[in-house]
Amino acid sequence: MNRLLRSAALSSALLCLAELHAQVRPTNPIAPVAPGGGGNGGGGNAGGGALLPGGGGAGGLLPGGGGNAVTQPTIIVPAGALVGTATNAAVVLGQAGQAGTSGVSYQWSITGGRITSDARIQAITFIADAAGTVSLAVNVSVSGTTYMPTASVAMLSAETAGTMTTNATVAASATSVTATVPAAQNGDRTFRWTTSGGAQIVSGQGTNSITYRPGTAGLKEIVCNVNLQNVVTIPVRAYVMTLGTGAPVALTVNSGSGGGSFPAGSRIDIIANPPAAGQVFDRWTGDISVLGNGAQLPLIPRVTITVPNAAATLTATYKAAPVWTPTAIANFNPQNQAGPNNTTTTVSTTLSYQVPANATGLVFLLHDSGSTSSEWFERPNQLLFARELVAAGYGVAALNSINRTAGTWAAPAVLANNLDALNHAAAIDRLVSLGAIAAGKPVFFAGRGAGANAASRYADLLASATPARPVKGSVIFLSAGIDTLSVTSKVPQFFALASNDDALGAAGIQAARDASQLLLGRGVPTGVVATTVSPLYSGRLRSLALTAPFTADDAQAVWSALKTAKLIDENSYPTSTPSAATVGAALPAAYKARAADIAAEIAVAAAEREFFSEGNSRVINFLNSRATDAPAPTPGRLVNLSTRGTVAFLGDSLTVGFNISGTTQATLLIRGIGPGLGRFGVAAALSAPRLEVNRAGNATVLASNEGWDKPGNAATPAQITAAAAGVGAFALTNGSADSALLLQLNPGAYTATIRGLGGAVGEVLAEIYDVSRNATRLTNLSTLSRINADGDLLIPGIVIAGNNPRSLVIRAVSQGLQTFGYGAADVLGDPRLVVYSGQTVVTNNNNWAQAGVTTLTAAFPAVGAFPLTNAADSALLEPLAAGSYTLQAGATPLNAQQAAAANAPSQIGAVLVEVYEIP
Repeated sequence: MNRLLRSAALSSALLCLAELHAQVRPTNPIAPVAPGGGGNGGGGNAGGGALLPGGGGAGGLLPGGGGNAVTQPTIIVPAGALVGTATNAAVVLGQAGQAGTSGVSYQWSITGGRITSDARIQAITFIADAAGTVSLAVNVSVSGTTYMPTASVAMLSAETAGTMTTNATVAASATSVTATVPAAQNGDRTFRWTTSGGAQIVSGQGTNSITYRPGTAGLKEIVCNVNLQNVVTIPVRAYVMTLGTGAPVALTVNSGSGGGSFPAGSRIDIIANPPAAGQVFDRWTGDISVLGNGAQLPLIPRVTITVPNAAATLTATYKAAPVWTPTAIANFNPQNQAGPNNTTTTVSTTLSYQVPANATGLVFLLHDSGSTSSEWFERPNQLLFARELVAAGYGVAALNSINRTAGTWAAPAVLANNLDALNHAAAIDRLVSLGAIAAGKPVFFAGRGAGANAASRYADLLASATPARPVKGSVIFLSAGIDTLSVTSKVPQFFALASNDDALGAAGIQAARDASQLLLGRGVPTGVVATTVSPLYSGRLRSLALTAPFTADDAQAVWSALKTAKLIDENSYPTSTPSAATVGAALPAAYKARAADIAAEIAVAAAEREFFSEGNSRVINFLNSRATDAPAPTPGRLVNLSTRGTVAFLGDSLTVGFNISGTTQATLLIRGIGPGLGRFGVAAALSAPRLEVNRAGNATVLASNEGWDKPGNAATPAQITAAAAGVGAFALTNGSADSALLLQLNPGAYTATIRGLGGAVGEVLAEIYDVSRNATRLTNLSTLSRINADGDLLIPGIVIAGNNPRSLVIRAVSQGLQTFGYGAADVLGDPRLVVYSGQTVVTNNNNWAQAGVTTLTAAFPAVGAFPLTNAADSALLEPLAAGSYTLQAGATPLNAQQAAAANAPSQIGAVLVEVYEIP
């Protein structure tokens, strides 16, 4: 029986028991799990069934979807935005769309800016390159009626907020440093300051001038978020070098930048010069101990070091790499594309590639929206990435997206419907047929921005196709990726992020890190590299020679012009992220044609949203490990669960469920503790528990016990005692009435039930321990009970073992129990779920749709859980590190006004707590 069916069977068995309990069970408040019980454990249930038609759950509304009714199509857009930054606009149909949105057409137009996405869809992205007003209009055709809503956006230049004045360099011993931005004029702006790197604000928050304490040595970022007229917020920043307090030390950097004399203990960036034609960076040599202990550090062209107490020398070295020009195939792979009114159009693309002899594998390079495949061979940082891949033995190939109007990639999640994904499959076949690469060689996808999302999607589509392609991973630049793939895809993903990416923002960057942790917690290889702010030394600008003649003298002239224009500060850190137009205005005439590439280098130094190559060695290390099928990190595993409840009356019981997945038997220690709770201060413990274990959905008892060390148990007292000691469970007293079983069980779904002998009632602790910890593991756990008084909680616990996190779905379901025959009055009205580590809240949820409806909806069938359709139920998706956790499920607290409402959610009723390992 497959795991999904096993899960469904277990769910049905538990829910039938629960229904009986809900009908007749009297009040039995749930108390916390007993301390010292070998770390808390938790109950588990496997759900089952497929998602409801339409995916279930709740979707997000378009901006402006609440409030007063919209009678005519209306453009939703910010009142103001910054020049050079991507801004979103969307049209809300309002009552014009009540008949449905099929057949609705859109055509956007703009003055004062440019649209950077598809102008024929409901939502667009646009950019303005100069301050002023952007005027937007969209022609909307709905059921034969045409509308033309318009909107205006004030575009403000970052220069409007002015620049910051502060010390460029300070000593770590400094106790008070001042930073100032231009003051408000007639109340036109407000100020909010932040610091990083350990600097602390001493005074002045909310004004245009603060004092701060820099703290330890290193780079400090001082930011004033200037809000102009409540229209747009402009971050004004400065970078302050905080030097060490030691004696001056000479640091020599050959073939690179960053050398000089610095106090010992200072933190300094050293950067290798970009390679000349016919070379790629190899490694740092010399006093490499100052780089740190990481094996990859000598291979990274930009490293932050701590200046040692004695003079040190570092030399950047390079290795030969043949110069090449990609081969291009025009009109590649013609396909029929469906159009309106049952029309079809033949579409094709351009394939560009370079594959070295005996290539290790093939890397597809996917451009960002609005771009073309040529960016990988015409922009300095992208070309350097491609060159280093080829030098490392990988072929590179790049295709244009079929949509040439907006340069966007096809999104369908079905391979047969995704023409861009099919083009990549055809490209593999063509390169194999040409003898450029051997059949079966590893294939990877790498992309930036929207191209990164397409890279991860196409990697998954081709890896799961029939026949499957040998896809071994995807590299995601400047994107959080596709959240559902972090819980459903087996394709390894590597994230390359820019720490100041204004499009992703802090939330997007954290989402990418969370996605990587979810993959790690599933045993899927992953990694993250994030570039940080660094100096724009003149040597760094030599990268422009990769695509056109550009000498060291040219680099120095450009650097001097940038410094004169105050686009970089005294320490060569960017003062802003200027547009190409702003950079061009600062350059001598001879260099204006390179303004876009120079602006890109400034953005890379500022760790803003721009493709960067300084993480190349880490990306290639990831590719090498996947190409050779290096062992994936082992995720953590559930090894212990416990639930404390009450057997409240004759015939009552406490039931927990668990699922074992694998191919071999697992040895489990299952205990029902009653009298043993007395040592933990539980006065009303169950005096005589009987423990029974059943296969889920089967009334036949597999094993039972009354008195753990009485004759007739399948295991001897010595075996049970040894097993308990081995898993860290507290010892049972000889002769006690506590029950225990040591069982070898085949993979499948089971229930453990504890009853009172002879009408005994009281509190009881159910525990399940994974003793064998072999390839077969506990994967689903559940416990079901009734909250009978306001403030009561159901408190299961779990223990995760291992060196890596374990990705889990955790749910508290009450409203969803109505699907299984519960009445609305029998279930908890609005369950709240909290996960604790000790006394610390790890995460919590009160409405599962708020925890990521798309990702959870994808995760439920992946783990065998039944779908949730009521927003009141709670669910979490979390990679939990090794350790002990307590899960608390109860009613969401109500204030007096809420509690008095006629439709107040019930504070009592049944609730099911479930834990699932995500495979």
